[in-house]
Amino acid sequence: MNELTAVAESSREVVEAKRRLEGIVESAMDAIITINAVNNIILFNPAAERMFGVSRALALGQPISRFIPQRYRSTHDEHIRRFRNTGVTGRTMGALGAISGLRADGQEFPIEASISQVEINGENLATVILRDITERMANEDARLILAREVDHRAKNVLAVVQALVALTTAPTPAEFIAAVQGRVAALARAHSLLAQNRWKGGSLTEILKEETEPYSKSGQISTGGPEISLGPNAVQPISLLVHELATNAVKYGSLSTSEGQVEVSWWIGEDDFLHIRWTEHGGPAVTEPVAQGFGSTLIRTLGAKQLGGEVAIDWRPDGIIVDTSLPPDCYHAAARGSSATSSGPEANRQNQGRLLVVEDETLVALQLCTALRDNGWQVLGPAGTLEEAYRLLAENDSPDAALLDVNLRGEMVYPLADLLEARDIPFLFCSGYEMLNHGNRYRHAPIVRKPTSFALLITELRKILPIGRKGPSPQFA
Repeated sequence: MNELTAVAESSREVVEAKRRLEGIVESAMDAIITINAVNNIILFNPAAERMFGVSRALALGQPISRFIPQRYRSTHDEHIRRFRNTGVTGRTMGALGAISGLRADGQEFPIEASISQVEINGENLATVILRDITERMANEDARLILAREVDHRAKNVLAVVQALVALTTAPTPAEFIAAVQGRVAALARAHSLLAQNRWKGGSLTEILKEETEPYSKSGQISTGGPEISLGPNAVQPISLLVHELATNAVKYGSLSTSEGQVEVSWWIGEDDFLHIRWTEHGGPAVTEPVAQGFGSTLIRTLGAKQLGGEVAIDWRPDGIIVDTSLPPDCYHAAARGSSATSSGPEANRQNQGRLLVVEDETLVALQLCTALRDNGWQVLGPAGTLEEAYRLLAENDSPDAALLDVNLRGEMVYPLADLLEARDIPFLFCSGYEMLNHGNRYRHAPIVRKPTSFALLITELRKILPIGRKGPSPQFA
């Protein structure tokens, strides 16, 4: 009896060990593929399904070379043959150079791979573990581009400073120093704004605030207009232009008295140009100067010649009005008026699809939805509870896909996932959990770990979109 108990206990341990191993393979984030002696696939885990865009049922029995670009297949097969002959149990395949994978839709992508082998019951089995390094390589390319851009812009700024010093004139050395310091400080603020925004541009509202705040008392300057983001090439010129207007108003215009006022307004015209109007009133009487100083020349040059727009100065007795118009390639707007047409790189992004967003962290949801909308997605939500998500589904057309947080204030999202699956709406999980406790229920649903990069999130979303909805890849300037 004791012998039978020991055998039964041993059998249970073997079964449990097998289950644990299967669970590890099934839940692994890297693709795991095992091939037999003739290089046909006998194991294909869920991560491999997601990576290559093909189900396990279709992959099993196929040669592994199916997932290698045609031009590399002979080399790859030879590599595996040599590896089997060495008797070594494991090595990194990348040692022989770059490795590329081939998705079911024909898309090539870079991978990092390792291979190991073992003999079981006289049969030689090789297992490859694959990791998609598309995002890593994209990040490395982005860092190189950013480094070159910083170097380029730093040299440009130095050249501009050199020109400002050479062109600035003043009646006294003290006034000369003050003028140069003010202009260089404006350049520095523009440079900092660009750096904070990773050289993508800067908010017009923020630029106006930075350049006018030091020169006025409370309530002297009012601003108003739609949310506008200037392009990276426009931030520095507009910062200098506003700085010149503000310092001129302090010296000679409406900011030279406590009663004076400056109104700055902007709008997008029917011509799609961005129009910025600087209006002064309540200051001393104004007369047009006989000779044009460097400040006036700088204002006209920055808006007209450098940015391809126009600058008009109206020397009214009760205060000047400066109208600046900038072409569409200098800016993009968060929202356009009904008469304006789309322009600029952001507005040209095509509609990526309708996406249900379920996320209970308010700030995370706000960040996600803003970034998604900026990249062409129509966002449904965000929903912070299951009830809210059900209501959104009932009151709106079906989304093309869904982005699901797993734990919604203590309530698991799985009932909603079941409903989406029943309606053939693809979804992915975005969660801080390292392991999700749904077993294999949603093995076709990708899992993106928090905190995640937006580029990775978009990549995974595009993988699950229905074929007809897969548009161009989002642009990350």
